Amino acid sequence: MQTILGFFLTVSMVILTACGKVITSQPTVAISPTGTSVPAPISTLHPTATAPLVPPAATATPTTSPTPITHVVQQGETLLSIAFDYGVNVQALQAANGIENPQFLQVGQGLIIPTGEEAAGTTSGLLLPTPTPVPFDVRGAACYETPVGSLQCLGEVVNTTDLAVTNVQVRVMLLDADGERLTEADAFVAADLIPPGKGSPFSILFTDPPLAWARPQVAIIRGEAAGELAASYVPIAVTEVEGQPSGSQFQVSGLVQNSSAEQAAGSASVIMWTYDAQGLVTGFRYKTLEIEGTLAPGATAPFTLLFTVYGDAPTYDTPFNIVALGKIPTE
Repeated sequence: MQTILGFFLTVSMVILTACGKVITSQPTVAISPTGTSVPAPISTLHPTATAPLVPPAATATPTTSPTPITHVVQQGETLLSIAFDYGVNVQALQAANGIENPQFLQVGQGLIIPTGEEAAGTTSGLLLPTPTPVPFDVRGAACYETPVGSLQCLGEVVNTTDLAVTNVQVRVMLLDADGERLTEADAFVAADLIPPGKGSPFSILFTDPPLAWARPQVAIIRGEAAGELAASYVPIAVTEVEGQPSGSQFQVSGLVQNSSAEQAAGSASVIMWTYDAQGLVTGFRYKTLEIEGTLAPGATAPFTLLFTVYGDAPTYDTPFNIVALGKIPTE
C-alpha cells in the first residue's frame, strides 16, 4: 500500500447534526487493510464557506506552570508529536512557548510543557487564516463521549486542490439547540503537509464539554500553500501494510520506504486513521519512527501502530488510511 505526500489549502465549514452521541458529516472513501477501496455513503451536505479573517495577533507571551516540565526538541520531532508524547493539547503547548509557526521548531530548542488546566487550554488566533480561501472537504467527522466524560471529536480534512498545503488548522465549536456557541477548540491536522487529493485526520478533545451542547460546527480556519517548504520533505512510501484487532485496540504494521532516488530522510513519521462502515473517523495514531542515522534512498524501516478505536470493536476488515512523511536531515 503506497501513499504519496503532498498537501492542501482549503477553507470550508461544516455544520454537523447531532444524533445520539455521535455527530456525523460528509463521509470519505476508506482503505481496507487489504488495499481495497471501500466507498462510504455520500452525504447530502456540500459545505463551502469563507474563513473568517482574523486581525494579526500579537506575539504570544510564554507562560509557565508552577512546576514547569521542559522538553528538548530532538531531530524528527514536531510540535504535534511532542504534544502526543506528553498528552497535552498542541495549542496549549504552542501558547506556552510563544510559537507562532509550529513548522520552525529547532533541534535543541527547549519547550515548556503545560500542566493541569493549561494542558487542555486552547488559543485561537495565534496563526492567521489564509488570505485567499480555497474549497476543501471536511469528512467523516464524529464526536464521541469518553469513559471519563470528556468529548473527543475526530474527522478528516481532504485536500481538493492541486496544491500541496501546510499549516492546516481546524476549529470545532459546540453549539446549543438555538445555535449559540458554548465553547470551541482549535487543532492542527496530524500531517504537516497534505498532498493534492489526499487527507489528514484531526482530533479535538473537550475535557469538560457543556451539558447543553446539541451539535458541533466544524471549520477550517487556516491553510497555506506549502511552496518551497515542500522541498524539505522526502517522498516516503508505505508497503506491506497489515491491520488486525488487538484486544479492544487496532494494530497496524508495515514498512516505510524512502522513494527518493537521491535524498536521504533524516526523520520519518506515520499517520494512520480508521473508519467505520459509514465512513466516520473512529480513531487515529501519529508516530515518529526511530531511525538510526538517516533513511537512505530506497531503504526501508518497520513500524507498528497500536491505538484505541471508538464504536464497534475493530476487525480485520476495519477500513483505514495511512500516510508517511519524511524530512531531509537538518544540520
